[in-house]
Amino acid sequence: MEQVRWRAGWGVGLGVFVAVFVLVPATFAVQSAWHVPVPRPVAFAELEPIATSFWLSWAATLAVLLIPAVVLALLPPARLLALGYLLATTAVGTVLCATTVGLAFSGLDPV
Repeated sequence: MEQVRWRAGWGVGLGVFVAVFVLVPATFAVQSAWHVPVPRPVAFAELEPIATSFWLSWAATLAVLLIPAVVLALLPPARLLALGYLLATTAVGTVLCATTVGLAFSGLDPV
């Protein structure tokens, strides 16, 4: 009997979904729970350092959302799915993080 392998496309789809619909709201919830200061909108030449807790909130949320990829990577038939999920969640999550930070600096953030 042939073993069924899960394809990377399913992981990519799931990773994009999780990054778009779970990562950003979860990060805002973590920032609210940790009382993370939101970066102030500033002029282009007057950039101020961003609190470490701001970056840690994004990194921690992304790390928690990547746990399913690690678990799935332990199962040989699901390794391609795990790879797709890992790459898509990381790539889309990084773009959303950069976009959200850019919006925070411009004063257009939703918080």
